[in-house]
Amino acid sequence: MKMTAENRAQLLLNEPLHRVIPGLAVPTIISMLVTAIYNMADTFFVSRISTEASGAVGVVFSAMAIIQALAFTIGMGSGTNLSIALGAGNEEDARAYVSVAFFTAFCTGTVLMILCNLFIRPLVTFLGATPEILPHATAYASYIFYAAPFMMSSFVMNNLLRFQGMASYAMIGITTGGILILINEMICQLTNG
Repeated sequence: MKMTAENRAQLLLNEPLHRVIPGLAVPTIISMLVTAIYNMADTFFVSRISTEASGAVGVVFSAMAIIQALAFTIGMGSGTNLSIALGAGNEEDARAYVSVAFFTAFCTGTVLMILCNLFIRPLVTFLGATPEILPHATAYASYIFYAAPFMMSSFVMNNLLRFQGMASYAMIGITTGGILILINEMICQLTNG
């Protein structure tokens, strides 16, 4: 059964916490598990290419973690304001918080994309790339940096869904993306090797 905005407000404002928390926590935990499994699978498939390629994933992972942390900062801060506005029944302010958060994340990601791609070699060297890993890390990092605006926007929107009591939708989005990427990696492995 689809939950309406009124039903969600009723659930979040009036239901006992021992009923609300599991409904929000379980989908969030599943999302985190899918993300962890995807990262392990990604490392496994890349490690079949070469040791240097696997090392590149490890080096670039810290850049991905920084991008994710920045997005979570925006998502958590705006999500708190969103929850307060929804709890007060002020939907106009809630919409404004969502819009500002989305565009802040997208613009921040765009700035990161430009700057990180301009200084990609010194950046991956700073993150720990050795001369053997550097070509692989640079190639892999460029894709990550080009995706930064979309990654950040996605992480922010995912957080905002959770703050509205729609953790299941956030879980479906992350799980679907993770499964599609894993299927793609398996197909690439089968066709290439």
